[in-house]
Amino acid sequence: MAMGLGMAAACGGGSDVPSATLAPVPTTTSVDPYAVPAVVDEAYVNRVLAALDAAVGDVVRLVVRERAVTPEAVTRLEAIYDGEALDLTTRLLRESIARRAARGPEPGDVRTSVRRLLSVANGCVFAEVERDYSAASGLEGRHTEWVVLTPGQRVDPNPTPWVVIYDGFEEGFSAPEGPCDAQA
Repeated sequence: MAMGLGMAAACGGGSDVPSATLAPVPTTTSVDPYAVPAVVDEAYVNRVLAALDAAVGDVVRLVVRERAVTPEAVTRLEAIYDGEALDLTTRLLRESIARRAARGPEPGDVRTSVRRLLSVANGCVFAEVERDYSAASGLEGRHTEWVVLTPGQRVDPNPTPWVVIYDGFEEGFSAPEGPCDAQA
């Protein structure tokens, strides 16, 4: 075990311990919390979803401040969403701005947590999630939704190697059917 000078003194080594005999303190290497593990589990998906919730929250706050879905906001959304999920999110943000008459406090982040992983195959993660919108909109309660993630590029503001290709629910608040089938 490597000890620093303070630790040597505390152990009775005193100041007469030559500094040349002390081992250098090893530097810690940072571990990428979003690197895809050998087994994708709920804990990993929750970590990814928390990062994506924070990135989306930043975009929403930008849109609220600017009172518009700016080109910068669209570029940021493109780092997080792909395909229909990108189109839907952009449209919903535009509609939300049009309805938002008064400026209130800046919204917080939606909090998403995995209820169960439905499929993790072929680079596609399909999860049933619970969404808490209270910090983002003041709406109380939790809502069951579904999220599908596929590999993407890490582009600011998305620190993860994933993009969202499905986010929400189908008519009747049901799960989509086979969202990972096209990824096979």
